[in-house]
Formats: sequence, C-alpha cells, structure tokens
Amino acid sequence: MNSYLILLRVTIFLLLASFLNAANTPYSYSYIPKSVYKNQVFPVTILTKHYDQKNPPHFEFDIIGELQPIDNKPTKLINKDEAFFTFYFKADKNSDSINIPQLSIWNLNYTYMLQPKSIKVKELYTSKAKKFSNLIASNLRVNRVKIDPYDSQNSLITLKLEATEANLEDIKIPNVTDDGIEDIKRDGARVTASYYFIIPSKEKNINFSYYNLIKNNFLEKEITTHKKDGYTQTIELTPKNLTFDKIKKYITFGSIALLLILLFFTKDRLYLILTLILIAFTIYIYMPNKDICIQEGAAIYILPTQNSNISKQLDRKITTNIIKKYKNFNKIEYKNIIGWVKDEDICKN
Repeated sequence: MNSYLILLRVTIFLLLASFLNAANTPYSYSYIPKSVYKNQVFPVTILTKHYDQKNPPHFEFDIIGELQPIDNKPTKLINKDEAFFTFYFKADKNSDSINIPQLSIWNLNYTYMLQPKSIKVKELYTSKAKKFSNLIASNLRVNRVKIDPYDSQNSLITLKLEATEANLEDIKIPNVTDDGIEDIKRDGARVTASYYFIIPSKEKNINFSYYNLIKNNFLEKEITTHKKDGYTQTIELTPKNLTFDKIKKYITFGSIALLLILLFFTKDRLYLILTLILIAFTIYIYMPNKDICIQEGAAIYILPTQNSNISKQLDRKITTNIIKKYKNFNKIEYKNIIGWVKDEDICKN
C-alpha cells in the first residue's frame, strides 16, 4: 500500500511539473487544424509569450519534412506582451495525413523546439457542387472582368481574383478552354491572381462554384461575359477603334489645312513651323507598322506573359505585320488569330 501511494505521488508530481513547465514555455502552438481538405491552404499559428521586440524569435522548420510553409516569413500580430506568428501550408492531395515538421525557434538567449504535429487530410466531396472550380477558400472576390475578342467566334476573358486562404493556383472553371493563371501574389492569408480563359462569344454568363471554409458550403459565382457599359479591356489586345481613328485623322488633316490657310494669308513663319511639325508628327503616327519574319515552330501565345497558354504553333516561316510591342513579346495576326510571339522566335537574319 505504501509503495502504491509513493508511486501515485510521484506520478502526480511529474504531471504537475510537466503542466507548470508547459505553462512557462514561451512558445507553443496557438492554432493547428485537426483536419484539412486535400489541396487546402491552412494556417498554423505559434504563440510567443513575453514578446521582446528588441530580441525577436527566429523560426526554422525541419527541412527533412516533406511539408514546408508556403512562405518562410510569417505574418505577425502583437497583443500587449504576446505575439502570434502564422505560417500557411498547403495540404497534399495524395495523402490521408500530413505532418507539420519539427520547428526550431531561437533568439539571442534561448533555443526551443516544437515537436511535429499530425493533421488528418480529408476528401472534399463535390458531387452536389455545380461546376466546382477546384478552389477552396475562406473568401473569394472577382475584382474585375476584362473582355477581349479572341477570334471571330470566341472571347478572351480575364478575371482579377482576390481570395483569402485560397489555392488559387488550382482554379479550373469547367467547360472553358485554354485557361491559365498568372501573377499569383501572396501576402499572408491574402492571395491575388489573374485567371484567363476562352469561351464562345455568344455566351453571356459563366458560372462556377468554390468551397467556402467559413460557411462550410459550396458558393456559386456568376460572371457576366458580354460587353456592357463600364467593362474594361486588357493591354490593347483588341484592334484599334477605327471610328475613333477616323475622327483623329479628320482633326489632324483639318488642323494642317487651317494652318496652311493662315500661312497663306499672314505669311507668318510661326504657322509654317507649326505646319511642318504637325505634318512630321502625322507621318510618324501613320507610318506602316514594321514587318517581321517569324521562325517555323514559333508559338503564338494568348497573352504576353511567360506562362500563357499557346493558341497556335506555326508550321512554317512567315512574314507578318507587328500590331504592338510589349516587353519581349510582339503582337501579330495570323490566319484570323491575334496573339503574341516572343522576340527569340523572330528570324535572326
């Protein structure tokens, strides 16, 4: 009986000591989800007690672990003498569980270790979702819709998206073609990107759904894809407005004629100088665009970006007119397709 009491007292003492030691530990996990969905972006938060701004902690996850934070720089929230540091991870789509790697934390005085944590990975059942876009997020906003004619029968749609805790890189709207994602930028939980795709011009709307982590439900989005008042355009991807060009020409030639009349009646050299300047400017503006030779096999891209989808590949060497120059891309028209070719695909000789 005595030995039993001694063992019980030792056990209670060790548990109490362990509890007090944990309570005094300056670092601990403040939030770790018990389970996440495949491909979900989720936060993991570390609580720092007695935070000293002059001696901040440094964090390093074990590089041996397969799972690593999306950004090694955490977001920070300070509340009096406590600080919360949040890292964002993305769940593996091929695993039933993932492990947050061992975390080393140090400052000028101490070094601490937080042991690995296991998280269950669940399948998101999408059978009831209408046109699920593979997107999982706490929130989603479509900030802008850009509409451009792609060819005689199709339109190029570009969506400027903003989301929270989202896997925007995985977005795929069903029943669209030649889609792609560009300019993904993350700032903590916030992520922005441009998503483009091609649909028939006769389509007036496009619908898709995403899974909202706050409401734990699928939410639908409807995007108007026909031109209306207030719509915006991309970087001069469409041909110039011919009516406006005509008006500019009438104004330019009318101004030249007026200056010539004033010059005839006044013989003032100022009108002569202004006339010559305007004529030179007009010649420069309306000079034919430069022709270029494009190599066989060159790719014609939908957008002037490095990760843009290819709309066509040339089966022969061609000579065509440059519509516009943008960075290291050249806008051309070939067989009723308007697209962009890289400088490196222009003939050398």
